[in-house]
Amino acid sequence: MESKSIYSFVFLTLAINWVSSQSISCYDCDPNNFASDCGDPVGNTVRSTPCTPDANVVNGTSLCVSAYLYVTGGTTNASGIYRGCNTLRPDVSDFCDWFKEERQGFNATLISCVACNTTRCNTIGFTEDGKAGAPSIFASSVFVLLCNALLILLLKERN
Repeated sequence: MESKSIYSFVFLTLAINWVSSQSISCYDCDPNNFASDCGDPVGNTVRSTPCTPDANVVNGTSLCVSAYLYVTGGTTNASGIYRGCNTLRPDVSDFCDWFKEERQGFNATLISCVACNTTRCNTIGFTEDGKAGAPSIFASSVFVLLCNALLILLLKERN
C-alpha cells in the first residue's frame, strides 16, 4: 500500500510540474502601469498575466522578462522597470541580447534584462541605476512547493 502512495505522489508531482511548464504567467507592470509596485512584484501583489505565444512566431517559447529601460526624448516618463511576457523565437539564443538590439532607434537603452521560463519568475530586483540584483527563488517555486506539501499531508492522513 505504501508503494502505491509513493507512486501516486511522484506521478502527481510530475504532472503538476509538466502542466506548470506548458503555460506560464508573468508579473505584468511598467512605468505607466503599477509603476510604484513594479520594484517588488511579489510583496506588492502585482497582477500576473497568462502568457500567450506570439502567433507570428512559429515554435516560439513563452518567457517572463524583467527589464530596466532608460528612455530619452519626449517620453522620459517611460524610463524604469518593465515586467511581462514575451515570445522567444527559435533562432534567437539570448532573448536579452535580441531585446537590446530591438530597442535601438527607439530612444531606449536597455540597462538590465533577465528572462526566465517558469511562472512568475520575473521577480528580479533592480538598483536605483537600473542594475539587476538577485532573483527571488521563493517566488518562482512557491506553487510547486505548496502542492507538494499538500500532497504529503494528504498521503499522511490516508495512512
